[in-house]
Amino acid sequence: MSQNDTNKSIMVLKKNYVYFGNLIPHEPQYQTGLFLGLALIPKFDQDIFHDARQPLPFADDSILGFQSQDVFEHIEHQNLPAVFNEIYRCLTPGGIFRLSLPDYNSPLLRNRSVYDSHGKILADLAMGGRVSCKLNQKIIIGYDGPPGDAHLWFPDYGKVCHLILLSDLRKCPTIKFHHGWLDAYDFICEPFEGGIMPVSRTPPVDMRAGGMPISIVVDFIK
Repeated sequence: MSQNDTNKSIMVLKKNYVYFGNLIPHEPQYQTGLFLGLALIPKFDQDIFHDARQPLPFADDSILGFQSQDVFEHIEHQNLPAVFNEIYRCLTPGGIFRLSLPDYNSPLLRNRSVYDSHGKILADLAMGGRVSCKLNQKIIIGYDGPPGDAHLWFPDYGKVCHLILLSDLRKCPTIKFHHGWLDAYDFICEPFEGGIMPVSRTPPVDMRAGGMPISIVVDFIK
């Protein structure tokens, strides 16, 4: 980490809010001036370099809020419990972590995906995924586009609950799902206070699914 990035890491303790991914200037989280973005490729003045799979550069109980908005589906599923442990470690008591992920129980996302014979999703064609089959029937899964853009796993309510149980986030006194499909038929789509952590891929901002959820949105309060 450069000296400039180190100084920004110290500055986040004054701002006390952390955003996973680039903080693009048109986003509300950037405009509040309260957040720093953690990004593999920093692009804007409120970004610092950080690989989310590595320990966070913050002290225990030092961050008031974290937000991850459509980021963690780009990280290997098996690495996420450790990522969640770090978020829990750094959150202040009473602090909030708002997690949103694409919901692959949503008909919108399911209709653009490819499956194996058991109904398991192999790739999301809209996110650079591709599937081919050789003559020996071996299935080849690949990705088009820049590295890091493709979804490496396909979140749904059950998978997210399993990850919570594997991590320290399970210790949070409050865990509240606001949006998400519980299965292929039933969903939660409750209003929630966006505050300084609005979620862009939710109605009424995103109406691609006619007001039904396309994202899992869950708050953890330590």
